[in-house]
Amino acid sequence: MKKQKIQIILYLYIIMCPILDCMSFLFRNTFNTNISPSTISRPLFMIIICLYIFIKDKKQRKIFILAGITYSIYALVHLYIFSILQNNSSYSVIIHEMQYLANYTFMALNLYVYIYAFYKNKNTEKLYKYILISISIYCISLYISMLTGTISNTYMLEGMGYKGWFESGNSLSAILVLSLFILLNIFNKKSMNIKIKIYTGIIILLTGIYSILLLGTRVALYGTILAIILFGISTLIHTIISKKISKKQLIIFIILFITIILSVIGIIFAFGSNTLKRREKVEDMASEVVDEVTKEQVHITGDLYEIKNRIENGTLEEGYMSKEQQDAVLSLNEIATKYNLSVKQMRTLQLIYNIELANNQSNLLYRLFGNGYVVQYREMVLEMELAAILINFGLYGFILYLIPFLAIYIYSFYIGIKNVKKLDVEYIMLISGGGLAFILSLLSGYIFFNASTTMIIILINLLLLNKVKEMKKD
Repeated sequence: MKKQKIQIILYLYIIMCPILDCMSFLFRNTFNTNISPSTISRPLFMIIICLYIFIKDKKQRKIFILAGITYSIYALVHLYIFSILQNNSSYSVIIHEMQYLANYTFMALNLYVYIYAFYKNKNTEKLYKYILISISIYCISLYISMLTGTISNTYMLEGMGYKGWFESGNSLSAILVLSLFILLNIFNKKSMNIKIKIYTGIIILLTGIYSILLLGTRVALYGTILAIILFGISTLIHTIISKKISKKQLIIFIILFITIILSVIGIIFAFGSNTLKRREKVEDMASEVVDEVTKEQVHITGDLYEIKNRIENGTLEEGYMSKEQQDAVLSLNEIATKYNLSVKQMRTLQLIYNIELANNQSNLLYRLFGNGYVVQYREMVLEMELAAILINFGLYGFILYLIPFLAIYIYSFYIGIKNVKKLDVEYIMLISGGGLAFILSLLSGYIFFNASTTMIIILINLLLLNKVKEMKKD
């Protein structure tokens, strides 16, 4: 009964995620503030649930106490290091750093609470239905924002792409793409009636069109195509192996699948994709960065190149950058020039800089607790999230925040290998979605940081754990 009460609240939270996202965007843009209703409601919501579990379930109290002490010690040491390293070149202040720590901590807490409430739950269909409702709200809000003329650009500087009433186009892309790895499984659920499957198909079609043509991010474009292709191929292979299809049905399926893929490609070329248009724009912008004296192309950003020149000339003001940061800038320019990198490869440049900085600092405490995230120079704040958590938040931060997700994924992958004959389309889609989350976190960034994106990842992990439990039981 205790878990059933918690489940009802957690179902509602799944639905509330897109609503809170829209409220946050509208509130921030209306009142021009960094605080919104979701800033308070999300953590408050989870704190109340944890307090309920703490009071009602004595077995969990030691876990909560131990986790509270562990995360608090880490946060205090990390923020102490931040205060030491902060200087005039830092992108932001300690309050901003605390926000990252809070988001990642609540991410781990959310994972724990959902596993506590839903692990070994046989009725996963109910979870699928609430996820479908949540994505429906995302989809409907996007088209309403377009019809009402209140839509916002994904890339404000270029005025390209459309992200509706949401703060981040990248986070929205990840939500829509990763949700496909869940929703496509509804078609193979025997317990789902035909009306739900038809409705699911409509939502997938609408979100797919928006992701491919309008959103403007590579994650949305390529991720949507990847999910559809993977689902089609895995369904085909599983059907052939299980001998549930005749030769005639097989031919029809292959023709239909190829037709869908060719149609998608045709739509992209016929109507154009904001993603492809923006890539052309980025190419043009990258070629415009040149040295004013030599007129040669610069391999790092213009602002950073100016800092590089001031370092070499000895004119950089005292206290602007530490010696380790200055050496990292010089190393970055040398490496970027040697390998002919360009400004459009910003994430690669950020990674090189942060690795060089960590090597220059050579401090064990920084390696364990991190050298700070927003303490870095603004253009060199590392967007590659997996690498950022390891470098900027340290080994302990990596263990506290990402190891739970990695442990679930590795465990599920291992059980899948051991039970390879029992693998079905649902397992393949969930394990692929879980793996894609790590890839996006590394290549795109801000995947685990965003609360709503993390919610989708948590649900993938939860469904994956229950699927693995079912495979082991069988």
